[in-house]
Amino acid sequence: MSATSAFRQLASRPWLRGLLAVLLQLVLVLYTFSKLIFNPGQYILVDHFDGIKIYFSIESFLQQPMGSGMLVHGHNYPFGEYMYYTDSTPLLIAPLHALVQAVPALAPYGLYLYDLFILSSFVLSTWLLHRIARLLALPGWLAVLVSVALPWLGPQTIRLQVGHFSLAYTPALLLVVWVLLQLYLAQAAGRPVRKWWGWLGVSLVVASYIHFYYLAILGAMSGFFLLLWIVRELRARRPWLPLAVWGGGTLLVAGIVTVGSLMLLDGRYYERPAASGGYDWIEWKLQFGAFFRGYDYNHIRFPLERMASVPYESSAYLTAFGLYAGLLIGGLALLRRLPALVRPLPPAVQFVGLLLVASLPMVSIALGETYLLDNDAYVLHNYTNPFLWLRKITDRVTQFRALGRFVWPFWWAVLLGVAWYVAQWRRHPHLRWALPVLAALLVIDTKDAMRFYRDNTQRDNLLAPGNPAAAPMRQFLGWIDFRQYQAVLPFPLYHVGSEGTPNYTIDPDDPHCNRTYQLSRITGLPMMTHKAARTPPAHAAQIVSLPQAGGPPPELLRRLDQRPILVFVDSAYYNGQNNHFRELLKERPHLLALFERTDDFIQEQRLKRIRRQGTWSLYEWYPHGQPAAGK
Repeated sequence: MSATSAFRQLASRPWLRGLLAVLLQLVLVLYTFSKLIFNPGQYILVDHFDGIKIYFSIESFLQQPMGSGMLVHGHNYPFGEYMYYTDSTPLLIAPLHALVQAVPALAPYGLYLYDLFILSSFVLSTWLLHRIARLLALPGWLAVLVSVALPWLGPQTIRLQVGHFSLAYTPALLLVVWVLLQLYLAQAAGRPVRKWWGWLGVSLVVASYIHFYYLAILGAMSGFFLLLWIVRELRARRPWLPLAVWGGGTLLVAGIVTVGSLMLLDGRYYERPAASGGYDWIEWKLQFGAFFRGYDYNHIRFPLERMASVPYESSAYLTAFGLYAGLLIGGLALLRRLPALVRPLPPAVQFVGLLLVASLPMVSIALGETYLLDNDAYVLHNYTNPFLWLRKITDRVTQFRALGRFVWPFWWAVLLGVAWYVAQWRRHPHLRWALPVLAALLVIDTKDAMRFYRDNTQRDNLLAPGNPAAAPMRQFLGWIDFRQYQAVLPFPLYHVGSEGTPNYTIDPDDPHCNRTYQLSRITGLPMMTHKAARTPPAHAAQIVSLPQAGGPPPELLRRLDQRPILVFVDSAYYNGQNNHFRELLKERPHLLALFERTDDFIQEQRLKRIRRQGTWSLYEWYPHGQPAAGK
């Protein structure tokens, strides 16, 4: 078969193009993440911030027996914490736990299997995007390019650098978009739609158990889309009531199933704060300039670009492909040379247009409720933000405090719409040149992204006791019999997760956090400190108040048994070598005073030092007092 005939066969069979796109994406993933993929168990994607917390939660959970359910005992000792509040993809971790317990030989590879699932995001996103591109009737080569390139450039993917793995799982969003598209096309063609309503409900529940933010983001996207669709049907005097009943019922059932099952599975649901701190904080909402601010790895820059860096929660760069296409469209419109579109538009294109308009209220949510102007001299109230009005009904809406994430559907609607629109230029002799130029920009952006992830991810698995990265801590601990202890207590203390009560929140320094995680994994002992989300305030208060004058809180002591606790102290944070905690707590004198009482706690509780190396010290602490000799 000649190359020409092979190309014609490929062009005539969309499923072959889809297979080509998936295989091409698989090759790119294997190349970019080769160090992690081809060295099982030796590397993890990131070793800092929320990423290492997620890995520690997963590793602790996978090693504990099945009888504990979804309660992770590895941190927040003696309380533990449910997996649903550790950002650790509960939909995957539950079956992975069962697999590792059933096949003990897989235990060292639990994090590796988890990372493979996260990296499968690229391949599955390509498959979904190609199916969407087929329905939009994109030219075959452009459908392959878009479906391979966009998963690398989306605002979710960039979250891999901070370790927000579940939120970086793009198929969770694209699956709902694809189901909505199938529903819309079936309705337009007069085909049965009942199964697509079922798939919409299932996809919302599944996405929510990948990360619960998807319940709000995708529920809002679907709700606004259905509302706009109903209004259009009403104005056209077409039957709209079945659409309203089925749409409203599907969203209601999906919400009840998700929230109701969480309430049943979480034994502490009513202990957790209803509201959350940090809502409408500038660092966690969309900053409009983020649309035009390329990521640091981009070589192609847009002519109008924000100079200041963009917080990761505000990531929404519309790519050189999207922005230069928009610039060209705007210029042609001003010159009145913009080609007219053939009407009526195909149903799939109408869908993208509806999705784009429906995502505008979500952009308003992402922008937050207020913006300060002129060096905080004026405040701009965003009355178009649906959350502003919803918050008057319930403070629980503030649980979705990272508002910038609500811009994600808008990003995908814009890029899909641009891809379809510029594809029409191939039929215009004077504009045909623009399509390959824009495609080249897409290729360059993708190449830059791949280089960035290749160079800035895939770190040593410091949680594996046999990894060289754990050697300093392993050498420090020596041959202590850890079975005699009940937990690890590190100083300085840190405790993160009780968002409704910032007086109990102490963010760790990453190196200190990593060392304490290593200590826990090597000893097999749970951590008394914690770094998760939505922790009951009573837990945080008891842990953070542990070094107070007069001793630990009595309610905490009652939960501790008679065994000693292994206390790790890094004096670098107290002798001036590292002022992370002093700087962090200087505006919160109560917590700063507790931090400064570490030496007093050691003396008052008569801790016995059993190891010392540099600034590291290891103590034994008997919380109920050391037993008498012979007992």
